[in-house]
Amino acid sequence: MAENIKVKQRNTNIEWLRIGAMLLIVLNHYALLGGFRYLDPLSFNAILIQFLHSGGKFGVNLFILISGYFSYKSEKVNVRHISKFLLEVTFYSIIFAIVGFSFHTLSLKGIVKMLVPIPFVQWPFVTFYFMLMCMSFWFNKMMHNITERQHRILMIGVGLIWCVCPTFLKADFGVDVYGWYVFVFLLGGYLRRVIDDIKVPARKLIVFASISYGIILLSELVIDYIGAHYLWSLLKYAEHFRKINSFFVMASVVTLVAGVVKLTPKYNRFVQMVSSTTLGIFLIHDNKAMIPLLWRKLLHTTDYVTSKVLILHAIGSCILVFVACALIDLIRQKTVGRLEDKLLGSRIEWLDEKVNDYLAK
Repeated sequence: MAENIKVKQRNTNIEWLRIGAMLLIVLNHYALLGGFRYLDPLSFNAILIQFLHSGGKFGVNLFILISGYFSYKSEKVNVRHISKFLLEVTFYSIIFAIVGFSFHTLSLKGIVKMLVPIPFVQWPFVTFYFMLMCMSFWFNKMMHNITERQHRILMIGVGLIWCVCPTFLKADFGVDVYGWYVFVFLLGGYLRRVIDDIKVPARKLIVFASISYGIILLSELVIDYIGAHYLWSLLKYAEHFRKINSFFVMASVVTLVAGVVKLTPKYNRFVQMVSSTTLGIFLIHDNKAMIPLLWRKLLHTTDYVTSKVLILHAIGSCILVFVACALIDLIRQKTVGRLEDKLLGSRIEWLDEKVNDYLAK
């Protein structure tokens, strides 16, 4: 997710996916953290919040699959990318430690943890993503040293155990979220490996992705209806088909990425610039210092629980959060980011060379 504005030209189609995934994550956080509780699961607002909540796991899987897809061709540790990621996370951790202290949203212990965010998992996804970047060199080595057939068998086997069985049999085989993320990363590498062999037209793949995601939303409506009218205990399963390892979530993610990659590549500098802010957007709006302030105090989400204009408030609030955070991060890139490049750029390049020379021995 962390990119500098001065990156090499990249396919804008993929950058649109990154932007869309982050917007889905923001919408998910609106629904998850906004304080919405409904007694009637079939009310319009309850269904709306449930639908908004559905995009979070899709967006996270999408980010990791894209990372695995593009990382597959890399034959070295990208120290520059890791360093920029760390510098950006460190910058925002300092800022939000100050925010937490100023607005009393963090305890003293919380402030200390915020200043060392990755080891203390202040952003769980960020901690994992950092570890993934550090380990991707070895994952790629593994993928390059097995045949396509062996890679396919591995993906099918793990997919059956961790995806198909939990979705249709409710047998989770002890899957944990970090193990699942590694699987999705390796699946992205496999998709890159076989993308040229996929003969299905891009538009059909995208339609299939839309249908698969539609099944998730439809399943929520059906379970809500049956639960509300006939079997109240069934309501707790309304989110079953939108879980992070759901077959339908992964089917939609994989086919969407494959379809978008197969579209005619396009290049748009503005889209690339916005895409470069996605990590910043995540760090700014989803941290323990800001969460108590953002949704309920600044955006007053609880005032709209039963409002007829909840849908307008949700869309407007999330676009506002996305744009405001993107602008903040662009300012950081133009100021602190450039200063970091000036002061540390040559040292990072030296470290990159030394690390990769050592690993090549």
